[in-house]
Amino acid sequence: MTDRLSVEQQLQAAFPTLVPDPPSGNNMMRYRLDQARLPEIARYLHGQMHGRLALLFAVDGRPIAQTYELHYLFAVGSRQPWVLLTTELAGEHRLFTSITPSIHAAQWYEREIRDLFGLIPQGHPDLRRLIRHEHWPKGTHPLKKDFSWDTVMGRQQGNYRFRHIEGEGVFEVPVGPIHAGIIEPGHFRFSVAGEPIMQLEVRHFWKHRGVEKLFEQQLLTAAVPLAERVSGDTTIGHSLAYCQAVETLLRIDVPRRARYLRSLFLELERLHNHLGDVGAICNDTAYALPHAHCSRIKERLMQLNDRLTGSRFLRGVMCVGGVARDVDTKMLAETVNELNRIETDFSELESIIVANASLTDRLETTGVLTERTAWDHGVIGVVGRASGIDQDVRRDRPFAAYDEIPVNVALYRYGDVRARMRVRMDEIHESIRLIREIRHNIPTGPITGEPSRSPHHGEWALSAVEGWRGEILYVVMTGENGQIHRCKVRDPSFVNWPAIQWAVIGNIIPDFPLINKSFNLSYAGNDL
Repeated sequence: MTDRLSVEQQLQAAFPTLVPDPPSGNNMMRYRLDQARLPEIARYLHGQMHGRLALLFAVDGRPIAQTYELHYLFAVGSRQPWVLLTTELAGEHRLFTSITPSIHAAQWYEREIRDLFGLIPQGHPDLRRLIRHEHWPKGTHPLKKDFSWDTVMGRQQGNYRFRHIEGEGVFEVPVGPIHAGIIEPGHFRFSVAGEPIMQLEVRHFWKHRGVEKLFEQQLLTAAVPLAERVSGDTTIGHSLAYCQAVETLLRIDVPRRARYLRSLFLELERLHNHLGDVGAICNDTAYALPHAHCSRIKERLMQLNDRLTGSRFLRGVMCVGGVARDVDTKMLAETVNELNRIETDFSELESIIVANASLTDRLETTGVLTERTAWDHGVIGVVGRASGIDQDVRRDRPFAAYDEIPVNVALYRYGDVRARMRVRMDEIHESIRLIREIRHNIPTGPITGEPSRSPHHGEWALSAVEGWRGEILYVVMTGENGQIHRCKVRDPSFVNWPAIQWAVIGNIIPDFPLINKSFNLSYAGNDL
């Protein structure tokens, strides 16, 4: 309560007439504002209160109301309530004031809203299409309620207007969107003068699947399989975030044993992904030995996942109300024993990696993302912590069992490829430690809870989970008869992709695969 009053008092001191809505139960303070006031208050939250713009999304209120709502979610400090600013566009009004000129993290959010809802951010410095590629028919805005989910669109011709740097000796090098191997599509356009990169422009959203539109065709309790498939390497992170939001709406008390098992599965997902990344970073420097060993260790973890749940990627584990699979005492002991062996194996490999001077030389000062740039763009997760951004949802807004098993957050300030690899290495050890704690402290009891209410139309809940890449956010709003009216999904990749454009400046093009791998962002999670 003290934290809530602290944030509220700061805002009221600066804006005496500002009054929050009654508490919503989401550990959130919500302010309804007219369009004229919102940019000023958003700038104050960001600049004076050091609030991070965590999410910006729109909702089409039809058929209940002929309005659109815009929601600006700010994270202000650790263990403090979220601050939500809400404004409304009524009738045929489609213009809203852009906050991008002063809050850079809003840039892609506002372009996304324009593409998917047809609402126009006035004053935005870049109004090119983001998600709607130029072959989409003009006037197509798929998240409007009068746009049917099964619409078959025609195709039109069009060209994307890339930014160009003019000057003698400046060359553009296009890479992608189709790449060798099994990597997903993404286009990268480099401007170089000699060898140093002067500019990188990222052009993504080649595989838009309409996930948020598909959520609107689902019942609240039936959409977990869809959440699992938002980003295939983050099954637990996304399904857990979705389940938590629905459980808030249905007022389900998730049993303690289920909360511990959720933390177990989330840490297992973090482990196999981080191990794969450490090996892949080494491989991109032609250091094949650690890559081979990390791949071997990762395979042991994937087989462990399969023995625990029947799925190497931990699918079918999460359900609304708890978990679908229990893990008995014998299997928990076997899990910890296997992780102890893996940690010994990895520690030996880690000492070899750290002692390799040529590898260190290759990784240090490569792809530096400064703390200021990371903050300006709202960077989160592994990439943020490697650049000095001290944020982790498990510690700052505990969920699952993290209120009972505190997390030690890995933090580095160099912001280079080596720092991003070191964060992953530290988190591998921390995840194993947390799983030992889970085994030691897990209580007995049921693994699912039951709903205690049926939500009304228009109610919504926010959920945050620290996935292996970083903070995952879900906002779920109820419709009629248990349907979903709106489900906003925010994978950490959507936040971090714009920042990679700054990390590569001054490096050379052969550095880019290494820098890109150290970010390791999802194309599918970015493009819903």
